[in-house]
Amino acid sequence: MPVLPRLEARARAAQAAFFRQQARALLARLRAPRPARPKHRLALALQGGGAHGAFTWGVLDRLLEEPGFRPEAISGTSAGAMNAVALAAGWLDGGAAGARARLDALWHAVAGLSPRAPAGRGVLSRFTLDLTAHVLSPYQLNPLGLNPLQDVLTRLIDFERLRAPDAPRLLIAATDVESGEARLFENAELEPACILASTCLPQAFHAVRVGGRAYWDGGYASNPPLVPLIERVRPTDVLLVQINPLQNRGLPTAAGDIRNRTAEIMFGRPLASELQALAERRRGVFARLDPARRPFAAVRLETIDGAPALAGLDPVTRILPDLETLLQLKTLGRAAVCRHPPADVAADPTREPGRAA
Repeated sequence: MPVLPRLEARARAAQAAFFRQQARALLARLRAPRPARPKHRLALALQGGGAHGAFTWGVLDRLLEEPGFRPEAISGTSAGAMNAVALAAGWLDGGAAGARARLDALWHAVAGLSPRAPAGRGVLSRFTLDLTAHVLSPYQLNPLGLNPLQDVLTRLIDFERLRAPDAPRLLIAATDVESGEARLFENAELEPACILASTCLPQAFHAVRVGGRAYWDGGYASNPPLVPLIERVRPTDVLLVQINPLQNRGLPTAAGDIRNRTAEIMFGRPLASELQALAERRRGVFARLDPARRPFAAVRLETIDGAPALAGLDPVTRILPDLETLLQLKTLGRAAVCRHPPADVAADPTREPGRAA
């Protein structure tokens, strides 16, 4: 037999043997006994959106009434970060009841920081706010860099306790001013400055320094952290509470409406990017067989979208809330859970992760 045909025959035989080996390996993996179903692990992803985060307060308040509701991890940005640490700190002190009480105390404290109605909600107040935000920087208006949230956080949140092993795992997002990248703070490094960084609107406050780096509101880069939450925590279920619309119909023409829509786009795009990244990791029939992609393919994601309920509110309620408005937002959040209750607020040992209930 000539040399060339003999070499070709050997190559075909080797190739066929290789494919047979790969097929046997795949069949062995498919026929292997399934590992025990993972323990139900619920994680929360809480979006930021100014004082409209009180909608999320209502969502959490309603969910905390469910006997089986126990989040093992929470990611949050801006107002979502405030809700995250308040829930975790209250839970450590008194379970679900403690978490509800701490969230209540937080938002009543936030209401106390806002200008009182009617002056704080009048045309003159809005004009003054718009003018100062566009003409003067916070370094001119507030040279000492005072932030009233500092006292609220120090009084309500025991950050040392949040570093305990039994604390819910936390991922708090801020935006690095120099790199523009998201910085995620976890329990071991949490301090009031981390939350102030996550909530720092640069038009209103000095950049917050943590570890020598300057940070602004996390909504610019990760709102909220979703892919990192799944990657680091590997939950079976994630409940996303969304308060910024990804899309909005109509053309805004008034100055206030234009600013509101640009803010919605700016703070909504990071979530759109995270959802796209998540979809890419879940794509394909073999995603569950890839160890790196399996957590994303297996997780069940549910969303409570507050954007439709919040669309009718005056945009100024994001930054000048009074207690009446915050309580209205809380009511809207509670009602959203009642209309569309998540399937997995409590443990369900009979459901396979990633499958619809």
